[in-house]
Amino acid sequence: LRADPDGDILVFLPGAAEIRRAEEALAELAREQNLFLAPLHGDLPIADQVRAVERAQKRKVVLSTNVAESSVTIEGVTGVVDSGLARVATHSPWSGLPSLKTAKVSRASSTQRAGRAGRTRPGRVLRLYTQGDFSARPEHDAPEILRADLAETLLVLHGSGLDLQSGVRWLVPPPNAHLDAGRELLGLLGALDEQGVLTPIGRRMLELPLHPRLARIAIEGERRGVTEETRLVAALLGERDIRLSTRTDFGRQRGPADTATGPSDLLELVDSFELARSLGFDAHRLRAHGLDARSVSAVARAERQLARASKAGAAAPAPERREEALLMAFLTGFPDRAARRRKPGGSDLILQNGSTAKLSPSSVVRSEELMIAVDVDESTTRTLSGGANVRLASAIRGEWLLDLFSDRVSLEESHSFNAEAERVERVSRMTFGALVLEESRAQAAPGPEATRVLVEALATRGAQEFLRSDALTTWKERVALLCRYYPKADFATALANSNELEWHELCDGLTSFAELRALDPVSKLGARLPASACRLLEQATPEQVRLPGGRQVPIHYEPGKPPWMESRLQDFFGMADGPRLCEGKLAVTLHLLAPNARAVQVTTDLAGFWERHYPGIRRELMRRYPRHSWPEDGRHAVPPPPRTRGAR
Repeated sequence: LRADPDGDILVFLPGAAEIRRAEEALAELAREQNLFLAPLHGDLPIADQVRAVERAQKRKVVLSTNVAESSVTIEGVTGVVDSGLARVATHSPWSGLPSLKTAKVSRASSTQRAGRAGRTRPGRVLRLYTQGDFSARPEHDAPEILRADLAETLLVLHGSGLDLQSGVRWLVPPPNAHLDAGRELLGLLGALDEQGVLTPIGRRMLELPLHPRLARIAIEGERRGVTEETRLVAALLGERDIRLSTRTDFGRQRGPADTATGPSDLLELVDSFELARSLGFDAHRLRAHGLDARSVSAVARAERQLARASKAGAAAPAPERREEALLMAFLTGFPDRAARRRKPGGSDLILQNGSTAKLSPSSVVRSEELMIAVDVDESTTRTLSGGANVRLASAIRGEWLLDLFSDRVSLEESHSFNAEAERVERVSRMTFGALVLEESRAQAAPGPEATRVLVEALATRGAQEFLRSDALTTWKERVALLCRYYPKADFATALANSNELEWHELCDGLTSFAELRALDPVSKLGARLPASACRLLEQATPEQVRLPGGRQVPIHYEPGKPPWMESRLQDFFGMADGPRLCEGKLAVTLHLLAPNARAVQVTTDLAGFWERHYPGIRRELMRRYPRHSWPEDGRHAVPPPPRTRGAR
């Protein structure tokens, strides 16, 4: 205004909300400078739009969206103020519904805006961004077909009878992934059959001025006798949220008075609109109740338009079934957004596609386990936990998915290891994508799959816990002795290979750690050996020997030690020499014990002991244990009878 004494000014702003705020901010300046402030955007009545374009009696400041960039010409503009922003038609990557997103305009659009000044004489442009920002912008805006959801476009093309494989030539070919996603959604909504042919539902969708998701909800509402409610929900979802709180405080923490609960945020939107209706759509009263008058008006227009396109539906359900009919209708529009709470009562969600989300505290859906996540807070799409922040949800039931989408519900059976119960379980699941709708568990029967799962659990836990048995250690040492003293036997290879037990062998026929703990691994190892090797194992390396007095004494086979046994010295009376293994090739080490069970001699030469050491040891034992018999000639003495209690 200071630089140029006359000429109108054109200000480019991204949307109607920014235009209203700018108009308020400029009000005082307009009075001081005798300016005419003229807003210009698509939501204004035609008369107001004409006033913004026509010549005015005083200097004019036009506050416009990019509609003035190329669609209309405003004579007399000599100055342009460019915010560098615009509302860009796109779609929500979450809900798939059309939306407007504030984005930076391209360099070409910036140049076009600048050209609106000085069309008849020199002008000037003020860009509210840096030269570096301008240089970093793309040269041209991306075509809408590259950023829009193509489900609605594909539905129209199918309805036109065009051959999408060869009969459609695009000015700008859309990405194949976008086309595939559009076809997948239309199939999920029931608009296309498996061969890609338009169904009756698809043809009915074409009659409704709605995105296919919302059209599917309206059609299901007609079928279930809740036409008016689903029509209103379609209008509400197709327009901007009518609640003012969602403009500035998505995902807010609830206060003491903000404790509403219910099965669906969509029903809460319906209640809010009905409140607006009861207030006569009065702008001041709406704002007092936290509702946006413009959005309410847009929803009312959309509802009237849908009413003209609606058909008479089924009879209304009984009052107690009305809510269920509505919730099922909502599900038909967003089956791919089915979700389940990760924990009962928690806000973390798992979606049917396997991704995660978080239910906003502003949602009224508090206790229901299954739901559809209809929409997210686009301003804070990602939460700290990495998932989307879901602001609109609606409860569902597992049986509804089975009724409406039975072809996408899978029955699966698998085996898994229950770490708490330490057993393999057979799990039966009914799933919808990554969601488990129903699950039952029971202990698995023995079989190859149960063995595989048990082996995997054993690998994680470690097999040593189940292999630390004296019997197994004894077995391995006995086999090692046979391999050493009978290297040329025809079963030597089998003996060597039998020394280790594979985990799958250990787990074969078992389903739990408890069975593993009770298992005798020696029996499995012994099954590998030929009968001749088993006989020799018992004869050459016996597990115990009988002493002259009748006592059965075990032989200990330990790694790194020669075989040994222990018993009272008197138990060896009557033996000229000690036991030998491997057909006399290996003497057993004897631990000769006094009556107090302490060793008085360790030897492998019992004959030499009787001759050289026994006389001296006998005198000491006679002094310490006078009640015991200590004959002079141990080789020919009669041993005492075996003890039945406390004997070692």
